[in-house]
Parts: sequence; C-alpha cells; structure tokens
Amino acid sequence: MIRVKCLMLIVLYFFLTGCGAMVLLGIGAATGVAGYKYYKGALNVIFQAPYMETWNASLEALKQMDIKVKRADHTLAKGEIQAKNTDQKPVTISVKYKTEKETEVVIRVGPLGDKDASMAIKERIRKILFEE
Repeated sequence: MIRVKCLMLIVLYFFLTGCGAMVLLGIGAATGVAGYKYYKGALNVIFQAPYMETWNASLEALKQMDIKVKRADHTLAKGEIQAKNTDQKPVTISVKYKTEKETEVVIRVGPLGDKDASMAIKERIRKILFEE
C-alpha cells in the first residue's frame, strides 16, 4: 500500500511541476501541427515545418485535390496562392514564415469560408509534410 501511495505522489509531482504537461504536448506535436483555429471564415494553422517545405506541400496538396492554381507568389518570408476548386469557389492559401521550424498557413475556401473544405486542405498539407 505504501508503494502505491509513493507512486501516486511521484505521478502527482510529475504533473504539478509541468513535466507531465510537456510530455502530453509532445504527443500532440508529433502530428506536425502546433495548433489551429477557424475564425471569420479562415482556418489558421501553425505547421511545425520549415517555410519552403510548407509552401511546396501547399502547392502539392492543391494539385492532388484537383484545385487549379491561378497565381502563386512568394518571398523569403511570406507567400500567397490563389486557386479555384472544382465548384469554381476561390481558394486562398497564405503561407508565412514564423521561425526556422514553424510556418503559419491561413486557408480560406469561398468568399465567406468553408470550414470542411479548409480542414481537408489542411489535412492534405499535413500528410504531405509528415507522412510521405
């Protein structure tokens, strides 16, 4: 019984000091997405990947999803892709350098936004970056 109590105290201490939270965050980080939110018709995503890899993965995702790219321009720190999906809805993807290993991507489908379509594009980018 004393061993069980000691083990419980150790586990409790582990989580109270923040180490447990870091382990749990590490599990989520393995997916390659540090976080995302859907706000005002746009999906904001932070990918744990370098800027140019994320840029190339975004273009490849659109190609794989049969979304026709109309314009794609980028600099060393940011870029924008304008495209049309099969329903002729506009698709805009903005890619922005955050850090050496993090890139912010904003996805908007349609003039007012389409959460499901935006999430599908996000997932395709994630798969290209982290599963291939």
